[in-house]
Amino acid sequence: MRILTTMSAAVAVAGLLAACSDSSTPDSADESIEATTTTVRPDDGMLLVGAILPHTGVAAELGLSMSDALSLALDEINDAGGIGGSTVRLIEREEGDNEATASVAMLELIQLGVDVIIGPTSSTNTLATLGTAVDAGVLTCSPTASALALDSFPDNGLFIRSSASDSLQAKALAALVESSGTSSTVVVYVDDNYGRPFAEATRQAVLAEGTLVTEMVGFTASEDSVAAAVEKVVDTQADVVVVIADGTTGPAIIAAIDDASRVTTTYLVNDAIRRPATSAQPFGRSLGARIEGVSPLAYPSSDTFMESLRSVNPTTTALFAQNAYDCMNAIALAALVADSDNPAAIARQIPTVTDAGTPCNTFTTCAAVFDAGRQIDYAGPGLGRDLTIGPDGEVLSAMFERFTFDADGRDIGNGFVTVSE
Repeated sequence: MRILTTMSAAVAVAGLLAACSDSSTPDSADESIEATTTTVRPDDGMLLVGAILPHTGVAAELGLSMSDALSLALDEINDAGGIGGSTVRLIEREEGDNEATASVAMLELIQLGVDVIIGPTSSTNTLATLGTAVDAGVLTCSPTASALALDSFPDNGLFIRSSASDSLQAKALAALVESSGTSSTVVVYVDDNYGRPFAEATRQAVLAEGTLVTEMVGFTASEDSVAAAVEKVVDTQADVVVVIADGTTGPAIIAAIDDASRVTTTYLVNDAIRRPATSAQPFGRSLGARIEGVSPLAYPSSDTFMESLRSVNPTTTALFAQNAYDCMNAIALAALVADSDNPAAIARQIPTVTDAGTPCNTFTTCAAVFDAGRQIDYAGPGLGRDLTIGPDGEVLSAMFERFTFDADGRDIGNGFVTVSE
């Protein structure tokens, strides 16, 4: 998930919110916990979880729905007896609208002695704060940060994700290219630290599917750069063009290429273009019908899970709620199996509790599996979802929703694509 202009699925969900303050701390925070400067949490028998989520501003829907999911998971865990007979505790802090405010939240939680942290939500904020958590020996689980740069981050085994890396989204885009029937394609990308690695991963995935990539065309937001990129793409006369960009530059480059093209082109796009920025011109009827993309599953498919969430908050939208729920449950179950609240011990058990055991969807049902002497395979809530986190902390397979645009320019679902590492 990219900050502001790059959205995963339904909305702009980067952490762009008010600065951290005690007055903005959600009710679930436990302010009675004494602060500590200990850099590595002792195995004291109490699992203390921190969360860095947005609760106001542009990304409020995301943070609030995730907070609902964490409250639900926490209640279920503690109703089942907690971990080792001790209650699991949760402290939430505001993510803020930039790296600095997210860093403040991270430092506060570390000083309070948390064992694990869920969040931040944006890739930018996660990259800015993860080193601090790793240095402190704290395990971090991001529900939505998808940046390729996190794949190789030196995390000492203390970072996991419950959402797929953009490396898997690149494979999903390659699947769209393959299904289009074209023999060659052009990849157009915003030329920055987000677009370059994403585009290269897509190129490799497309080639692996047997389709030729004839041009890799980078561009920036400047008029001269866009014009040069458009000329290169038009000269190829490609009938299928892959576009990797954000909610502002993506629609702009697509419209410019289409206006100048002499062929009828199909555009295959990443998740950020699903909901163009308000400053972008909406896609016309003809153009919108020729745009298809992939995005992570933003909303739960399980009616049971939705009913449970509404028992916490009747007005919840559940945006990416299952991702936060997965982080909390995977961590708690790993602590249960490890019989420890030590972050490194928990991290080592994450792959064990999410693969190759008896399938279960909640802490309660998984704890029952464990008590019966069987191995846990926590799959998470929802139809078609099967959370599997590998030894490197990465999700090994993911289902993406295909989308296109209707006659009114609104994005609509158009099936699913499942890809694996």
